[in-house]
Amino acid sequence: MALSGALTLTLALLAGASGDRLLLCRPRVGGDPVLARGDAIAEAARKAGKFLDYGVACEDVAEGARAARRAGLPYAIAAGAEGRAEGSRYVLVLADAASETERARRTLDVAPGADAVKPLRNALRELVRTLPPPPGPSPARVAAWTTVGAGVAAVAAGTLLAFSARSAADEANAAGDPASYTRSRQTWEDRRRWSGISFAAGGAAIAAGLTWRFVF
Repeated sequence: MALSGALTLTLALLAGASGDRLLLCRPRVGGDPVLARGDAIAEAARKAGKFLDYGVACEDVAEGARAARRAGLPYAIAAGAEGRAEGSRYVLVLADAASETERARRTLDVAPGADAVKPLRNALRELVRTLPPPPGPSPARVAAWTTVGAGVAAVAAGTLLAFSARSAADEANAAGDPASYTRSRQTWEDRRRWSGISFAAGGAAIAAGLTWRFVF
């Protein structure tokens, strides 16, 4: 009990750095320990990322869920490794810390001598993909506001070009020779044209983004 409490405290401190981590219990080992290769689960978890190693086995899904809840983590994975003559059998169970119920599981058989880490890593990642997406703005909302932002930037660019075009017009009016007048007038026309394009594109982007956000 003292060891479990110390592990929980340590994991709670670590969990504050990231809210998307999962608690991983060490596997309950059955059958031949050599054939079970229980350490392959911890190694696979290290390579898969997102997991905090509880360091000890959890007797069942509920115990793993309670340990995750004490550590401030929303989910836990309880594991089992059984060593049999035909190889290793692994069972990975994803549990909800709040309800202490099973969400998903993966059962994996690995032949003797075959690499167990890679398929275990893939199984862990599959379990992670069954989780609901984290709260936050939807991709559509982000895209809509990004479109509005691009439109605002285009309008701002059009405003700068309009001021620049006005300066070119003043230079043309003040020109003392045909070459200077022609050059300044051409600059004025170019900047005025691009200013209009920027205003039109920006206004369209703002309208499209706002429509996308509040209508669809």
